[in-house]
Amino acid sequence: MQRHAYCERLAHQIHTCFAEGIHPEPDVRHYIDSTLAHPTRRELETLLKDSNNCERDTLLELIFFPGRDIQVRLENFIEESHFQQDEAEVILGMLMRKEPVADLYYPEGGLPVCLAVPEHAAGQFIARLNIHKQIDSRVRGAIRQRLPVARQGLAKVMVRNARFTCQNEKAVFLEVFIRNTPSTPDDFLRHLEFVLHFLETSPADTPLKTSLAHLKKQYRKNIIKAKQFEKQRQNRNIETMILQGVRIPHLDPQDDRQKIAMLDTVSLALYGKTL
Repeated sequence: MQRHAYCERLAHQIHTCFAEGIHPEPDVRHYIDSTLAHPTRRELETLLKDSNNCERDTLLELIFFPGRDIQVRLENFIEESHFQQDEAEVILGMLMRKEPVADLYYPEGGLPVCLAVPEHAAGQFIARLNIHKQIDSRVRGAIRQRLPVARQGLAKVMVRNARFTCQNEKAVFLEVFIRNTPSTPDDFLRHLEFVLHFLETSPADTPLKTSLAHLKKQYRKNIIKAKQFEKQRQNRNIETMILQGVRIPHLDPQDDRQKIAMLDTVSLALYGKTL
């Protein structure tokens, strides 16, 4: 298949996704409600069709943010097509020539809001698909080996969306984790999300094993701090502590314990022992 045909096919698939309707993710609906004070369908439709409203462009980009369901639907074709970065503009041009229209559905039902898809929103939609990003072949192979077919697309989308370059040490780390983690499919995706965040935030100049051990120490310190603060709080109320200049820590020891448990699972998969 020639490059032009790959681009045309993806433009067609995106056009079909728009034509079938947009169901905003919960965080998008929360933003709409909190920013616009729970607008009615008519109020939202009026705003989205008012080119002079300063909120319009931001809302349109949020509404046309590809959810994971759409990304999973497109993932296999994106993976096999090996798109280049400059082909996003080609696909956008092909898509806009189709004059895409989308129905925006409210979670509670009722008639949708019918919208012509603006070019800037369609461009952001395509950009967020990360079509030019290639998933390391070792990582793809590990996903195919480790997960049932029904979960492979979501795992690949999560890796594609990760904000780091999956090469060298990070690619090996991710491959070994995927192949060796004993979690069930649901637990696996939760652990995968934890690992991807770790790889995104780990310092570039520090070995990953060292960063993982340091992270575990930090979680343990947070738990100790939470216990110490709880002892202080038993003798003084929060208002008094604030007046006395005590800094109130934002700690969640239960969350830290869960992260330690996930970190231990990751460590066992990678190194055969906890750190």
